[in-house]
This record gives sequence, C-alpha cells and structure tokens, in this order.
Amino acid sequence: MTANFPFTDLTELVNQAQTGLKRDVEPLVTAIPEGGFFVSLARALNLPSALSIPPAEAPLSTHLLQHPDGSVYVTVFTRPEFAQQVQTSEDWKTEGADTPEVCALNARNALYYAWKLMTQGETDEVVGLFINPYQDNSLLLNRREVQNLFNGTVTPFSAYAEQTPLQEGESIMVRPADVSSVAGFTDCVEDFIAHEADLEGYEVVALFDEQRNAEPYLAINFKGENLKPENYQDVAQRFVNDLQSKVDFPERLEMMFNEQFPDLF
Repeated sequence: MTANFPFTDLTELVNQAQTGLKRDVEPLVTAIPEGGFFVSLARALNLPSALSIPPAEAPLSTHLLQHPDGSVYVTVFTRPEFAQQVQTSEDWKTEGADTPEVCALNARNALYYAWKLMTQGETDEVVGLFINPYQDNSLLLNRREVQNLFNGTVTPFSAYAEQTPLQEGESIMVRPADVSSVAGFTDCVEDFIAHEADLEGYEVVALFDEQRNAEPYLAINFKGENLKPENYQDVAQRFVNDLQSKVDFPERLEMMFNEQFPDLF
C-alpha cells in the first residue's frame, strides 16, 4: 500500500503490462484484489478527498473518454493526479461541485463498474476500458480483457503483445490446420493461385504463442519461388478482396509468404 493510498498503487504494474505479454500481465492480475483505481466524477459525491472510497450504495457516475473514431471508453487512473490531468485537458466538470472531483475505488469494484457500462449500457459505443489515458504507459482493454482482470484470469493483452518483438529463445507453436469445413475456402484459394503467376501453392497453419495469444489463430502461407517481397502487400490485398467477396470466413486469418516451418507435421 502506497503512503496515504487506501490500496496498493498499481501504476508500475500497469506500466509493465503494456508489453501485453502474459508474464508481464500476471503481476497486475495478482495485485488486483489489493489494488485500486481513481475515477473522475461526473456527479459529486461530496467525499472528503480524492483518496476517499465512496460507500457501496453511492450512485457512481464517471466521465467517459471519446476516441476520435467515435468509440467511448470508461476511464480509470492509478493515481489521483493522473485523473486531475485529464480533467484539465478535457475540461471535465463535476455536477454539483465547484471543482472537478476524483474518488478512489477498489480495483475489482472499478472493473465491475466498467464491465457493466460496456455490457449493460444503453449504447454499444462503450467498447473498452482506458487505464491512465494521457500517460505514456496507458492501457486500452476490451471487454474480455476487463472480465479476465476482474476474474483473476491471466491472459495476454493481445493487441499490445503482437507489437512486442520476439526475444531470443522465444518461439511460436505451428501446427497444420484443417479448414475444409469452411464452405468455398479451398476453391477460392486455388482459383486465386491459378490467376497469380508467381504463386505455386499454399498451406494453412494454426499459430499459437502462449505469451502473446489468448487462443490459436490461422495463417495462410503462400508459396512461390518467383514471388518478390516487394509484391507481398499487393498480393495480400488482392487475396483479401477476393476472399471477402466469396467466403464467409469467421476467423482471424494472417497472411504469410514463403515461410519455412521445419518442425511442421
């Protein structure tokens, strides 16, 4: 517990979790029961200070942050000054108070509050939780990630983890994947290859990295000895356009070119 804080300060653990890697998310998950967040109040609760935790029955209303794309995020902060910084930048006011107010929440209560706004609100615009906006190590979490944090389930923050380079000794599990049950997929791929002079074949594989992925995902690996790297992007875009027009493919599908999987069996 940080001096004067009514709970454990989660700032450094949030910073660490920004890699998204499972091993870096785990300490944050472990600390949630003893940790807490601060919120910017849209309506006053008349609490003694920003370090005060409101009673359970208090009618909580907090400020939301709108992304330029129109998406809306619940906002929480690991320190009161972080909340106050955004209050100033966003010109947030607290109804019923002369100055903007901040209050403290136990972390699990804050996560539950955020999850309710994302799942039971009147609008689908609330899409995630923004921890420490305006800070260098902020976190944008989706509904599943918020639920996992609340439940104490350790999984990667995949959007961040995918941007974290592999380190020496790390590897990705690769296995053959059967997509024969996806109607029209094989015909679509084979027809596409037939009309691409530089493509000679393909394979579909399932990839999984425990540190970066919550679940396996599919990749198609196009092969062609005459295919040049500078043409990969154009080929990929043509394939995406073709696939989307012909096949209802529900899964994430990565595209690769001339990858070698020596341990594939």
